[in-house]
Amino acid sequence: MERSKRTTTAAVIFLAVFHEVGVIGLNLDWTRDIFVQLVPLNLILSAAALAYFHRQWTLNFGIFCFAVFWAGYLVEIVGVQTSLIFGPYHYDIALGPKIGGAPPLIGLNWLILVYISNIISQRLIPNIWLQATIGAALLVMMDVFIEPMAIRFDFWTWDTETARIPIRNYLAWYVIGWVMSFGFHSLQQEKTNDLAGPLYVIQLLFFVSFMVVS
Repeated sequence: MERSKRTTTAAVIFLAVFHEVGVIGLNLDWTRDIFVQLVPLNLILSAAALAYFHRQWTLNFGIFCFAVFWAGYLVEIVGVQTSLIFGPYHYDIALGPKIGGAPPLIGLNWLILVYISNIISQRLIPNIWLQATIGAALLVMMDVFIEPMAIRFDFWTWDTETARIPIRNYLAWYVIGWVMSFGFHSLQQEKTNDLAGPLYVIQLLFFVSFMVVS
């Protein structure tokens, strides 16, 4: 179902304001702890908004979303338990309860980022291989800006000697993201969402802002 331009504009404004309030709240000492606890709400709200504005729900697309959620979550469990995929790290408190060392909400984060990155990439070029390549690149670019904010606010911590982010983290994000992106573009159906591009920009600016004000 196609949403009206007015409804889409209202949703974009709401999400932009919601994220801006989050930037302010996380940067004030007396509200920081409260806003860290609201991080899961931000993820759930963003996912719900994307689901509402997605134009064509089919069984295959539902299965794809289910698979990306669980693949993202399970790869994080393996990553935490073995340190072989992304490097040595552990999750802290911000993303909620952990099962197997990783919070289930991280699967939702993977799904959101794969979705919005590839809604954008499919508009840029018609070739499926290049769409997946660009989608994975957009995914990694977002992670580059997520990492400093995530470490600062107890999303996760890198257990390296210098606490620096290993290069293999970004390589793993790209490889995993490429496979998920290729799966997205392999679905032979309309995948349109007027909220996806604006949400990508909103989230990117959200994470970049913490590098500016830190």
